[in-house]
Amino acid sequence: MKVDYRLHDEESDLTMAAPCGLYCGNCSLFRVYFDRNSEKAAVYAKEMNCAPKDVKCSGCRVGAKFSWSPDCEFKSCTQEKGVKFCYECADYPCPKIEEFASSAPHHRQIHDSFARMKAVGWRQWLKEQDNRWRCGVCRAKMEFYDEKCPVCGIPAK
Repeated sequence: MKVDYRLHDEESDLTMAAPCGLYCGNCSLFRVYFDRNSEKAAVYAKEMNCAPKDVKCSGCRVGAKFSWSPDCEFKSCTQEKGVKFCYECADYPCPKIEEFASSAPHHRQIHDSFARMKAVGWRQWLKEQDNRWRCGVCRAKMEFYDEKCPVCGIPAK
């Protein structure tokens, strides 16, 4: 099977940059849906007590039908305040984003992500994230918690 490892247009638009500062391209739920991984979808469905067909996400900013978190408080808050990202808000950092940043290992990077976005812009940040979350050998996409490349098996950095 030929695998295309370029940054696809649908992975380089704003939908891949969550309002909270997470990169959707390395999210397990996004990868399962985007990569059409029915085996992993079945595992996640069991863990989350839903049907495998319901394990789907096309990024945090898409409509409710294709977003795992349609009721995301950061998505609605940034929309209400007319900003794209939490860091653009006059109230940043607020208690909600601080609590979120400490709630899971992959959330701890959001303040660094915001600082980088502020320095280079969100499009450049997305390109950097795309490169960061690829295998250094075969260039396959990797998820945040991958210990090794899902394609070639090389240990993650």
